[in-house]
Amino acid sequence: MKFKGVKIAAVIFATVFLLFFSNDFGLIDIEKTAIITAVAIDLEQDGEYKLTAQIAVPEATDTNTENLRAQISGKGATVGAAIKNIGDTSGWFPQLCFCNLIIVGNGFSDYNLIKILDYFSKTLRIQDSALIVMAETEGAELLKLSTPLDNISSFALQKILLKNAGLNRDVAVCDVKSFCTGYYSDAGSSYMPLIKVVSQKSENEKPSAESVGGENSGGENASVAGGGSGSSGSGGESGGAKGDAIFNADTTALFLKGKKVGELDADLTLAFTALTGDFSTSTFEVKNVDLGGEKLNYLLTVFSCKASRSLSVSENGITLKVSLDAYVKISDTNERFSDLEYLKNLPLPSYVKQRAESDFTERITDLIRTEIETGCDFLDIKKELYRKHYSYYSTYKNNFIENLNYSVSVNFTGQK
Repeated sequence: MKFKGVKIAAVIFATVFLLFFSNDFGLIDIEKTAIITAVAIDLEQDGEYKLTAQIAVPEATDTNTENLRAQISGKGATVGAAIKNIGDTSGWFPQLCFCNLIIVGNGFSDYNLIKILDYFSKTLRIQDSALIVMAETEGAELLKLSTPLDNISSFALQKILLKNAGLNRDVAVCDVKSFCTGYYSDAGSSYMPLIKVVSQKSENEKPSAESVGGENSGGENASVAGGGSGSSGSGGESGGAKGDAIFNADTTALFLKGKKVGELDADLTLAFTALTGDFSTSTFEVKNVDLGGEKLNYLLTVFSCKASRSLSVSENGITLKVSLDAYVKISDTNERFSDLEYLKNLPLPSYVKQRAESDFTERITDLIRTEIETGCDFLDIKKELYRKHYSYYSTYKNNFIENLNYSVSVNFTGQK
C-alpha cells in the first residue's frame, strides 16, 4: 500500500511522456510552424474574409538581434476557412496560441462583428484574453506598418493598449471574452478601441504611396511606413527597418448587437476609464482658466480616484447617480510666475479646482448622453437594473434608455 502512490505517479508520468512525444512532435515541425502574434480580418468585395497573420520571425546573429516581421494572408467564406487557407497556401502550420491581438478592418463598420469574433470565442486555439481593436483603415494595413521603437506593429499596439503603471489610463481595452459577453448580454452592448495611425513626419517629408509600397505574396500593395529593407519570407513579407508611424488608441468604438453605432472621442474615453477602471497616475489638462484676463492652462495628475455609479428606480423612472472623487496635484502650468519648481507642497487653487470639476462634470454628462443617443449600454445600466432592482426589470428592460434620468457629482481635492 505504501508504494501505491509511487506507482500511480509513475503511470501518470509515463502516459504524459508518451502522449507528448508521440503527438506534439509528430504534429508540428518547428521549422514549419508559424507563430502568429496578431491577426487582421478584412471584408473583401466578394463577401469573403481576408485574414492576414503577422508572424514573429526570430533571427539573431552577431550583428542583429531583432525580430523580423512577416505577413501571410488567406481567404475564406468563414474565419476558420481563411485560417486553414493560410496553412494550405504557405505550408506553415498556423499556431494561434501566442496570438494576443485581433484587428478588425473598417469594412465591418456596418457588419455584425459576432459573425467573425464568435469563432475566436469558441475555439480553443486562441486565448480569450486576446485583445480586440478596430482599425480606421484596413486591418492588414496596421500589420504592415513599423514604428520608431518596434518594427513589429502588433507589439507596438499592445504597448499602448496595456500601458504600464505611470502612464495615462486613456484606452478602453477590450478582449474576446469581454466583447462576446457584452454581445450576448441582455443589453447587447460592447466596445473596443479604434486605432488611428499618426505619422511623425511633416507633410513635406511624407513619402508617396509609390515610394513606400511593396509587393506581398498575394500580389497586393504592401505599404510600410518609413520604408524598410528585408528579405522576403516564405509566403509573406518581412522587414527589419523601423518606420515613422505611431498608433493612437484613445478613441473608442461603440457597438450595439454587434454593429457600430457611435464613438467616444479622447475626452470621453478618458472619462469612461475614470468611471470604470484604475484612473490613478493619469493626467488631464485644464485649459483656458481665466485669471485676471489671462488664459492659463494646467496639467493635473491624479494620485487617487474613487468613482461610483448607483441606480434609484421607481414607477416614475430610473435615476443614475454618478460621483467621482479624486485627489490631484498640479504638475505643470504656463503661468509666467510659477512656484511648481520650488514648493514641495502645492495647494490646489480654488479657480483651478472649480474649472477642473466643471470640465470633468461636462465630460461625464456627455458620456451619459452618448449612451442615450446610441443605445449602447457601455455603462452597464441594464445589468445594474437586473441585479439590484429586479422587481422593476420587466417594466424597464425594453425602454430603460427612454426612462433614464441622471445626476453627476465631481469633487477634486488637492494638498492643503
